[in-house]
Amino acid sequence: MGFSLVFLLTYHPFSSTVWIGLGSDVVLPTLLFYLSGIGILLVSKVGLMLYQLRHTVSIRKYLFWFLGEFIAIAVVYLLYTRQWFEADIPITPALVAHTSLCVGMILAIPYVIFTLIAANRAKDEEINALKLQQEVEKPANSANIIHFYDYNGNLKLSVSADSILYIASQDNYVEIRYNLGGQLLNYLMRCRTTRLEKQLEGTSLIRCHRSYIVNVDNVTQFKREGARAFLVLSHPDAKKIPVSQRYYKTISEHLERLSS
Repeated sequence: MGFSLVFLLTYHPFSSTVWIGLGSDVVLPTLLFYLSGIGILLVSKVGLMLYQLRHTVSIRKYLFWFLGEFIAIAVVYLLYTRQWFEADIPITPALVAHTSLCVGMILAIPYVIFTLIAANRAKDEEINALKLQQEVEKPANSANIIHFYDYNGNLKLSVSADSILYIASQDNYVEIRYNLGGQLLNYLMRCRTTRLEKQLEGTSLIRCHRSYIVNVDNVTQFKREGARAFLVLSHPDAKKIPVSQRYYKTISEHLERLSS
């Protein structure tokens, strides 16, 4: 928001259509327009996040999505111009395209900066996880390694079965939580839980809830409080994992076999 205001104040002398500013006569419409723009972006980002849960979003789709944001904000700007300043201007496709280009110029730089920061952070986390994994795991444990493949069959993560605590389902994604060197790490992968459950048959990772697969080897307590049942895991920072009625007997039998 701050960057866009600086941009528009700088751009103002070179355009006859920019009315945004901090003067007493325009500060209120400027504030209302910014709030409207933020609202459009928030709705757009939530919609994009929900769409990503069910579909693969390509770079082309991202670009079209961002273009839709630019056009929506441009149209709102032109409507504010007509309403607030009683400017009888026809909202033509050419005018919308020109205004959208200006909006795109304003949002492009912050988008690029945040994208680069996020990509760099994700890369650093991946490198640190790989380094930590190499330090902790030994070749002798290679037979105990579980390989996780995404929806398209691409290998995404290889980790020791002993280090996995649980796997949580998030629609078409799964979040793998595992312990490496005392650190609780997570990896988000596009894959359905039902498909992953078949892959893990015969291991210590079993289904305990509609949304959870747990490593029974890392369970320290099995508790029941009224109608609720849950598992306490070995890592102090791991959350309690619920056990549904459907899987209660299966979990109980596995834990009894381990304790006997």
